[in-house]
Amino acid sequence: MDKPALFRGTGEGITIVFNPDAYFREILEFLKKVLDERKTFFSGGTVVVDPNGTVFGESEEKLLRDLFSEYGVQLKLSKSSKFLPKSEVNAIQEKTVTVPHTLRSGQYINFNGDVVVLGDVNEGAEIKDAKSVYVFGIIRGIVEARESVVSLGFQPLRMTIGGIPYNEKNNGKRYRKPRIAKVIDGKIKIKMLGEKKSLRKK
Repeated sequence: MDKPALFRGTGEGITIVFNPDAYFREILEFLKKVLDERKTFFSGGTVVVDPNGTVFGESEEKLLRDLFSEYGVQLKLSKSSKFLPKSEVNAIQEKTVTVPHTLRSGQYINFNGDVVVLGDVNEGAEIKDAKSVYVFGIIRGIVEARESVVSLGFQPLRMTIGGIPYNEKNNGKRYRKPRIAKVIDGKIKIKMLGEKKSLRKK
């Protein structure tokens, strides 16, 4: 599925199937664009939403209902829909989310647990409010973490850890082995992952 969502004709009428690899902001913007382009087609009708295994919270459900209501469209949830209460969503977000691909420009993650990206974080992509971030590629976008950032390359447009900004110039270097960025003595320092301090006396 290339688009954030697909429109399908089913026994229930028009069903919107979400792309499980897309983020909610992407889906919402895509749906708004489609509704803008086809106002007369959808007006006064009913559509069914199928999250397709994607877990969203009650706040996301409200945003969807408000959007469709704005265009005079009634929204129904498919039998497989799962919009969790806020408390359950928060419990999930205390753990880890894995992105199984490169985070592209315009994609955005706001997650209070650990974030793992199996690819690059492209310029224009953002990761915010994460505990720690693990990138199996190069960081070129925006990353905000509370504890640490691990990556094969640090070329961030902006990176902060624990509220401390990373001020080093972009050297364009890609590492063969992962490096970890942490705050040490009030400044972000990047070291080889697993690197130990020398035991020799100076």
